[in-house]
Amino acid sequence: MHYSFKQHEEKFKEWQKAGYQGIPPVGADFLKHLRSEHFKPNLPLWNQVQWKKVQLSAIERCVYAFEVLGEKDVLTKIVTGGGKTTIIGAMIAYMMLAHNQYKFLILTPNTIVRERLVDEFDRHSESYIYDIFPFFVNSHEHLKNRISLHVMKPENNSAGVRNETIILGNIHQIYERTENKRVLMENIKQFCIFNDEAHNTKAEQYDKLLYEFKIKEKRFFRLDTTATPDRLDGSHPDSKMIFVYDIAQALSDKIIKRPIIFHPDIKKVTLTYEDLETGKTISAEEVPWEEIEQRKISARRYITSLKPMRQQIAIACELLKAQRMRTPEPYKPLLFLVAISINDAENIEKELKKVGEKYGIKKILLVHNETDDELKEAARNLNKNPQTEYDAVVSVLMLREGWDVRNISVILLFRKFCYREIDGHKFSVYGPQVIGRGLRRMSKNPEEWESLFIVDHPILKHRWLWDHLKATEYPDALDPANIIIDMEKIPEDASAEKIDDGEKTLEEAQEKFFHIEDSTPEPPEVAEPIYEWQKFLDEYEYDFYRMEITQDFERIKSLNIDSEHVTSEKACTPEIEIENIARAANREDWTVGELKEQLTKQIHSIARYALLEYEDCFAGYGRSLTRFVMFLCAQNLLKGY
Repeated sequence: MHYSFKQHEEKFKEWQKAGYQGIPPVGADFLKHLRSEHFKPNLPLWNQVQWKKVQLSAIERCVYAFEVLGEKDVLTKIVTGGGKTTIIGAMIAYMMLAHNQYKFLILTPNTIVRERLVDEFDRHSESYIYDIFPFFVNSHEHLKNRISLHVMKPENNSAGVRNETIILGNIHQIYERTENKRVLMENIKQFCIFNDEAHNTKAEQYDKLLYEFKIKEKRFFRLDTTATPDRLDGSHPDSKMIFVYDIAQALSDKIIKRPIIFHPDIKKVTLTYEDLETGKTISAEEVPWEEIEQRKISARRYITSLKPMRQQIAIACELLKAQRMRTPEPYKPLLFLVAISINDAENIEKELKKVGEKYGIKKILLVHNETDDELKEAARNLNKNPQTEYDAVVSVLMLREGWDVRNISVILLFRKFCYREIDGHKFSVYGPQVIGRGLRRMSKNPEEWESLFIVDHPILKHRWLWDHLKATEYPDALDPANIIIDMEKIPEDASAEKIDDGEKTLEEAQEKFFHIEDSTPEPPEVAEPIYEWQKFLDEYEYDFYRMEITQDFERIKSLNIDSEHVTSEKACTPEIEIENIARAANREDWTVGELKEQLTKQIHSIARYALLEYEDCFAGYGRSLTRFVMFLCAQNLLKGY
């Protein structure tokens, strides 16, 4: 999807610096309040970097696009965990304050996303967004009490669409010609639309909703939010993308967990599947993954073979054990297993109970489309209790966007994700979404890394996905019979390069990164390492009588560092300006010989103290090394004179 705001960046920055000129005064005051030092949400761990670089920046761009550029349909692309709901809440407050708007339609793609937003916009919820974020202050604080919520459900009366401030529901509650749509169109003159997880909207249905049902004619403002706006078929919402904060930026700012990929040893773990239709065992490469993902072939037909399933579960359990020591309080780490089909998920649950018993995995939550409503509800509520009763979650593809559980510390993949390449860009429906479920941090301390461990078999060929997610790969293949995980081998630094906040012209980039010298420099001389120190030192013949120094002394041809005195002949006397050196040392009454002798003693003294300080490093090497080190010290010190 095209980033349409690039051409406006410079004027936008000027607008920021000038105090938000050209918009309603109450709107400018609102943005100044958000940017002030006094704006502090009621959160135990508030990440100021995330607020200023992501949420506030997106809010300001939404306002600028609407007020200055006249855009009514905008989109923000923000990584999972970046704070899309906070932006929606802020824009609702802005529209109430600056434009007296009191009707807001929030559309979601599924029940999981809907219920998450209910927690944010229900005034009786502990996570009610307007109790956490002080968007309404001073004389406007009373507006918070005017906000009411109606959730569109089959069992709820459609009268709430007409009476309440925020109307929240799955998109099919409107485009399936329900009573909600009739009440919305006949009783409301205009409203603001917020389309959360906008990528998941089927293009033809959304177009029908906007154009055939004429909802777009009534919208005062529309904001689409998503982490992945481009669909597998190449389509995307018809709004304009005005803000982008992707995986690379979030990793650089430590706003999300860092994905670490672990691979089993492919010689010892052969990933195969059972084809229930033919009864044959087939390789992962023979499974028609694209047809399964496009639902042309039923996923029920395939299940993971037991042996590789057990082997990879053992690896994942070891990683979970390692994560227990790294997980911040009060969270309990969770293992998330992704199956290819319902049958596969049920088999994985059975094997996990056996393999995971010795790892303390006692309670497993199995969730798929045919799961009882009670278990689906338990899955939706997992993010509410950091000390969840469950130890692992097994699912097919039901738990994707909207299901964000901070506790997820290890993900084990038993299926492949596909992508489609268009004009050099790779688009995927499920891959980034599933991994995104575990990217939310448990701690928001920007100084500490937090990692998400992922077990992935190389035969699934997910290199494109790990490149997209800027993931770090653990260097060793893991043997399921002898699982050794050395945490020291995981790099401490981010795998993504630091993102520059500002934009540069092509000429500036070329000047910085492609500066060409007039002539090609000679390659540096590379010294060969010395592996047999003792032999080298025994055979080396030191020349204690010749060295070169620069600056004031040009030549000293005779210097015996074994002796307490320098021996020099008349022909070896350096050509120096004795007056300058004597004056600098405040020893104008010294002779040349006295000056040289004193200088040599000082060098010897410094070398001895250096040896004493690092004597443990040279223990056992004897007098030869001692003399050699003194020689090196003296040589380096003399070079500085």
